[in-house]
Amino acid sequence: MKKFFVSIIILLIFSSASFSAQKIDLDLTKLNTMMQYSTLFNIMTKPDDYTGKIIKINGLFDSAKDPDTGIDYFAVIVMDASACCASGLDFELKNNYQYPKDYPEIGAKITVIGKFERYTEGEDVYYHLAEADLL
Repeated sequence: MKKFFVSIIILLIFSSASFSAQKIDLDLTKLNTMMQYSTLFNIMTKPDDYTGKIIKINGLFDSAKDPDTGIDYFAVIVMDASACCASGLDFELKNNYQYPKDYPEIGAKITVIGKFERYTEGEDVYYHLAEADLL
């Protein structure tokens, strides 16, 4: 009986493993701000090269609500070295997080890890970190 419970606990631990326990294909948190900004620019100009990759990124939290649909969008914002320019990467947290209750304050420093994926809204194509974890 004890072996059964131990097996169940191990199964639960491994079945709930997050991206942070998986192989990270691109870790932007190890780069300086200029390299982070440049890499994010490259990701956004050549998104197909990164689709399906697990990406870890840090920066500032931001949120926006689409006034037409009422959908909340969330992003990690990366500044360049001189802090004159910024670029953002949308993310969608896994599980059922509720905004603003389960999210950090706007401008808070965050680290996000998720799978870079393509999605569409109507005829428009976008990219984001899907099934993301907020670390």
